[in-house]
Amino acid sequence: MDGTGDLRICPTDRVVGQLSGWPALRLCRADCGFGQAFACGGDQIVHLHGSDQAELFLTWPLVRRLREPLGEHASVQIRPGGGWVKIWLGCHDDVALLVSLVSVAIKADLAARDTARPGVGPCPLGYSHLAERFMPQPPPGRGGLTMTPSGNHVEREEHVIREVTDRLIRRFAGSHRPEQVTQAVDAIYRLFDDRPVRDFVPVLVERFAREKLTPALPN
Repeated sequence: MDGTGDLRICPTDRVVGQLSGWPALRLCRADCGFGQAFACGGDQIVHLHGSDQAELFLTWPLVRRLREPLGEHASVQIRPGGGWVKIWLGCHDDVALLVSLVSVAIKADLAARDTARPGVGPCPLGYSHLAERFMPQPPPGRGGLTMTPSGNHVEREEHVIREVTDRLIRRFAGSHRPEQVTQAVDAIYRLFDDRPVRDFVPVLVERFAREKLTPALPN
């Protein structure tokens, strides 16, 4: 057997095949409106978007604890202040990494059920400009663009940053692709990771992102 048939299976299908037999998980439609998801109890903790992109909810304390080892993987994108991480599934190793992190996410979700933790919160794609095309009338709640942020300060800040990202995507639609805008905002947002005072972080992120994305005028 030459294995060529396996090459036709996209990475997210491979993930579905590996996780479908796990008793703690249930396969369902992603509540952001784009792709499939795996729920643990009532919480969706894995979203699979397209053929090669996954979002995994680890909780922010766990992301903070795992920041260094996660940062060693080029396929992992950490969003400061949030419990979701993005994993690009470019090869078998990326799929294996996601599957191993899912087991960690399940334990974190089960351990936190009896605590007064904030809810899982929306998958980041649920707030994106791209998701708007798939969800012309997004439902209210954690998967929709109209979600009202909770009283948790981390979730409030994340909500504002997503609004900033969506606003800049529309502002620079003629010169930059949505993913370029998102990457610029994420990179600038990371610069403020260690700032103890957070009140003006979204304002500064938007200002610096606008400056970065605005083409320089010719001399």
